[in-house]
Amino acid sequence: MNARERLIRLLEASAGQPPRTPAERARALLSELEIRVANMAGTGDEVLAIPRLLDEVETLLRDLEAGGVDVKPERTRLASIHGMLEQRAAIFVREAGKGLAALRAQVQPPREHWWWYLDEIVAARRRRRLVRLLAGGAAVVLLLVLLGWFIQSRLPQDPRLRRIIDLEQNLDTALAEGRLTEAASVLEELRTLDPENPEYVVTLAAVYEVLDRPDKAAGLWTEAEQRLPPDRLAVRRAQAYLDVGLVDRALDAARQAVDLAPEDPEAFYYLGSAYEAKGDIPAALQAYEKASRLAEAQDRVELLAVIRVRMAYLMQRVPLPTPEVTQEKGP
Repeated sequence: MNARERLIRLLEASAGQPPRTPAERARALLSELEIRVANMAGTGDEVLAIPRLLDEVETLLRDLEAGGVDVKPERTRLASIHGMLEQRAAIFVREAGKGLAALRAQVQPPREHWWWYLDEIVAARRRRRLVRLLAGGAAVVLLLVLLGWFIQSRLPQDPRLRRIIDLEQNLDTALAEGRLTEAASVLEELRTLDPENPEYVVTLAAVYEVLDRPDKAAGLWTEAEQRLPPDRLAVRRAQAYLDVGLVDRALDAARQAVDLAPEDPEAFYYLGSAYEAKGDIPAALQAYEKASRLAEAQDRVELLAVIRVRMAYLMQRVPLPTPEVTQEKGP
């Protein structure tokens, strides 16, 4: 049985009686989404059902809230689905291929429905990684402008860089799916291909912590401390801990990064990400707002775009106030 057939079987097994009310329809959609998002790998264009389902459940919940219905449990489930989809965005984009852009052109969804723009989010992440790989400092702006041309015309002629890009994509997927042994293997190869990149050292150290390899992790952290200034190490450590699911350690590292570099938008971005992972939405939004202001002031265009997507996503998780229903008293 292939992945697509397994998904269909799971959906069929979860189907109950046809929903009779909007609330029942919303809960049925949430159940379907939980199954689909957890089982995207290998299902191809089946993933394209997810954005439409998210649109529908969002409309249903807003209508129910407007009618005074308490949908907090459903909002909690939806927030969990959002988080899982965002974490596994690379898998979604791989399975959707060009189909997402084509479907988006038909639907023309609003920007706040961020799930329709996962291909752009994943592409922005990969561009930032590639820019850090290829150059730094003043060359970054030029590389961002020339990046599309560079990938098309130059990278296919350089097997090393082509292999690094492929491994980066494999790393995204392995981390999203929690396959940390595979992630460690990918990172070891990346370190061989690009030994000057300290990010691989930091991420690999965090991976080895989860894999209970303290000896390996300790050696890598020592190497990272020698190669990165304290503020950059704190930022990269926060990112790496988030990648492997060590949220409390990510929060500690992000707080340290903010203390060391109070004007760094990345530090506040990862602080917001850590708070978001812990479910503290007000604190996350506050950190993202600070990150947004700093990124805009420093013309960090791509980082600013990612921050604003995260903020739009979180704003949808903030429950609307439930109208109070008062009963008129008799004479």
